[in-house]
Amino acid sequence: MESLNWHTVLHLLEHTALDTLKMAPILLAVYLLLELLEPRLARLQNRAAKFRAAEPLAGTLLGCIPQCGFSAAASSLYARGMIGGGTLIAVFLSTSDEAIPVMLANMAGLGQILALIAAKIVLAAAAGYLLQYTVFRKEPQPMATPVEHVHTHSCTCCKERFSSPILNSIWQAVVRTVQVSLFVLAFLFAIELVIELIGEDSLQRLLLSGSIFQPLVTALIGLIPGCGTSVLITQLFVGGSIGFGSAVAGLATGTGVGYLVLAKECRNPAKIAKIIALTYLCAAVSGMILTAIWG
Repeated sequence: MESLNWHTVLHLLEHTALDTLKMAPILLAVYLLLELLEPRLARLQNRAAKFRAAEPLAGTLLGCIPQCGFSAAASSLYARGMIGGGTLIAVFLSTSDEAIPVMLANMAGLGQILALIAAKIVLAAAAGYLLQYTVFRKEPQPMATPVEHVHTHSCTCCKERFSSPILNSIWQAVVRTVQVSLFVLAFLFAIELVIELIGEDSLQRLLLSGSIFQPLVTALIGLIPGCGTSVLITQLFVGGSIGFGSAVAGLATGTGVGYLVLAKECRNPAKIAKIIALTYLCAAVSGMILTAIWG
């Protein structure tokens, strides 16, 4: 266990605040779009159903962008019933967060980077489609169950704050973004404190070096919310402490703040547990297969 001083605490607070600020604009854009489209959701329902077959692939490609805000936005869309569970897991699995920038900063080879991206795209798309048409096949169609949607207008005083519907929509989006961002900030800060107290060296000792079961551990570490998780896993991979399969497993479960937003926005604990468990299972098994093939 390591000791903390005020300088370290302030640094961690600054780091988590920056991570939250990077996520906030994307969340605000999504919430604003949803607020403005809410009166038209019923008419969009049939049109959206026509494109459901492309959902997991679209989610996979969006998740590849080095920005954890997309996993947060996808969590909000899932909580509102606008995308399926398979699509959300595809976004989670393809999200690399800070991995690509960190690998570039460490002068990692282009081959390593492309291999990592390709592996995560194949994993995310395959898992997304498989789950969408098996585990989630009986799931209500997107936007077909408004009862389960997250209600943005729960506060009547906020709804009537402005006479203009557009200004009310903007206000609701801002309020929702601030609420979620503060929740994420508090949780990320707590996680960063725990990691700092434990120490990265202790975390490395927990890894099963040279074992085919190492992806089970890295995938578990990847479940820890925060951008620091992807940085840690990437550094371990670049430094040779974990193998390629283990890196894929850890980065596949690492969604940045995706799990936090899902926990905040989704009112169904069983759904949350199901999404996280399936994400972990897909990532860990795929990582073990890659480890068995490439060592």
